[in-house]
Amino acid sequence: MTFTDQLSGQDVVVAAKLVELPELPDKPGSDLPRATFEITNVLKGKQFVDVGMEFKALLVGRYKPGKEFLVMGVDPPSIVWTTPIKASDRLIQYLTDIQKLPESGADRLAFFQDYFEDDVSSIAFDAYDEFAKAPYADLIDLKDRMDRQKLIDWVKDPEVAINRRRLYFTMLGVCGTEKEADAIEQMITDGGSSNLRGLDALLASYLCLKGEAGVPLVEEKFLRNEKSEFTDTMAAVSALRFHATEVEIINREKIVSAVRALLDRPKMADLIIPDLARWEDWSVMEKLVTLFKESDDDKRWLRVPIVSYLIACPLPEAKEHLAELEKLDPASVERANLFGQGFDDDDEDDEDVVIESESENSETETEKEESAADALSDADSSTDAIAVKVPVKVFKVPMETRVKSGEEDASEVSLKTGQETDGATSPDVVASTDVAQTTDGKVVGKPPIAAMVPYLELKIIFIPLIVSIVLFALLWSVVSGSFQRLIF
Repeated sequence: MTFTDQLSGQDVVVAAKLVELPELPDKPGSDLPRATFEITNVLKGKQFVDVGMEFKALLVGRYKPGKEFLVMGVDPPSIVWTTPIKASDRLIQYLTDIQKLPESGADRLAFFQDYFEDDVSSIAFDAYDEFAKAPYADLIDLKDRMDRQKLIDWVKDPEVAINRRRLYFTMLGVCGTEKEADAIEQMITDGGSSNLRGLDALLASYLCLKGEAGVPLVEEKFLRNEKSEFTDTMAAVSALRFHATEVEIINREKIVSAVRALLDRPKMADLIIPDLARWEDWSVMEKLVTLFKESDDDKRWLRVPIVSYLIACPLPEAKEHLAELEKLDPASVERANLFGQGFDDDDEDDEDVVIESESENSETETEKEESAADALSDADSSTDAIAVKVPVKVFKVPMETRVKSGEEDASEVSLKTGQETDGATSPDVVASTDVAQTTDGKVVGKPPIAAMVPYLELKIIFIPLIVSIVLFALLWSVVSGSFQRLIF
């Protein structure tokens, strides 16, 4: 919370000097005594308190009388005072001034930028926080009132905290000129941990000033360079993402072309495939399919993002490639379907999801039960798939139960995903496992526990029993001394 946030949540805010310290109690457990303060300045709540009034508050530490503190209070007229905080005249003046500022906008930020590296640390932190919570549009409006030379001096200072350095780079990206662009480019080419601190903001600022002319350097040094550190490469990707989504300085095709370079680095490729799909770059489809086919066990992580890319692609060739890749690695295709149906968060068009809304379903519960009973009774004279209309929970991937007729019992039911049934499903199994089968052979509903964990009952009973016997035997051997003899 900024000081403004804290002030807004209090009824009374005052500057007060310590008048008298109480004696410490002799008995342990006694209530702590309260010190006496005199109000010297009322920052908020003049209708409740006046200068010169005294009050008592719990003070942590021992100070000399006359020391200045900042104290806040709530619930007047019987004010409950917070623990006093040490305060200087500068902090009191700062808190007085910020209450006169507009609630938002460039005029508000113009005040705080004068306190970025203030000697009073609490003021410096508060000034940074005000900028951190401000929208990017307010920074653009502040452009003509930024001090470029101060910002350059701060980003070159190794003592400046990395979060502040990021802010200063962001501001340079708004107000900088060709001179600042050249200074930042020199940092990039020189490299080193000191120069590249806050690299994502540094590169974003550089691209703001250089535009498309700056993309080749970022691409060559951080994307195509296989010796580039993982964190540096991801910082470059973050900077390019910022320019692709937040500002319109560089043509998106130029950004997409640069990001594509990571497809030549298999260890990084999976991190940018979602971006290519989000930006609708379908030109790399054939290359991704080739990467899928050539990926061995050491590069298997590439497969699911590639399948998700193909799922998101609207071109007919993508469906053909999906069918081909599913034959090579059905598990990867299944996982891609399970974890999101591509990169689209909208599930309205998912064909495999069964949704039954109570508001849209006019059948009563009795009618549902009767229709389910009729469907089950018809199963005795038919080997076709049974369509049972029952209330079901939604599963992203439909689940199917199979039972070999007369050979396996319900505890041996196996789960398949996205496949057709090859035989009649026992109505007994359907009824006992709460699984409903649709007319197209897919089954939805609550999967049976036994299907997911074979022989679950045996495991629950015997595993704890065996562990208990082993622990008892070990404990008995220690008590009887046989364990020690065995060791020796």
